[in-house]
Amino acid sequence: MSLKTAKFLLIGEFFCLACSISLAQEVVHAVTGVATRVDPVAHTLTVTTSDGALVLQDESKNHPRFDFDKTLQAETTDCAAFNKPGDPVIVYYLEKGSQQEAIAVEDLGQMPLKSSSGEITHWDHHHHAVTIKAADGSKQTFQLDGKTAVETPMGVVGGDKFEGQNGDRLSIKYLSKDGNNEAVFLRES
Repeated sequence: MSLKTAKFLLIGEFFCLACSISLAQEVVHAVTGVATRVDPVAHTLTVTTSDGALVLQDESKNHPRFDFDKTLQAETTDCAAFNKPGDPVIVYYLEKGSQQEAIAVEDLGQMPLKSSSGEITHWDHHHHAVTIKAADGSKQTFQLDGKTAVETPMGVVGGDKFEGQNGDRLSIKYLSKDGNNEAVFLRES
């Protein structure tokens, strides 16, 4: 084998190894609700969502490498440091089979979140605003930014990276500030 061929094979092996390492990262998901129980002994966090209660195992200290949006991650605290039952939260987690392992919590404070759901009728990519038509026929517009957590089938992304399409169905948690609806959490449904 020539030296040139050996170099080519060595470079090819390097790229294959690099690709397999990047695929080993876990995908981060998110759920929103009210933190109803924090159990530091059992290392669990119970969150009541619109679908019911969800118990997440705290794995913030033992997590593998994961792909987590840096802007969203900057807004979070370690699960072990969170101790505010009753607060609305976004919990970021990894899926391990049928179990969810929490890696970080974003405390949304004492302001109650409002909810809406419907079909996208307009997506303004330039201004990061989405308009939906709710089941009652009303239209609502929501502002998104990099701190808006958007749960997609491929994991959670910041609102500035979300690409909505007309006809997509969304569930939205938001705050009304100064007459504007600021989206905090979106889930494609």
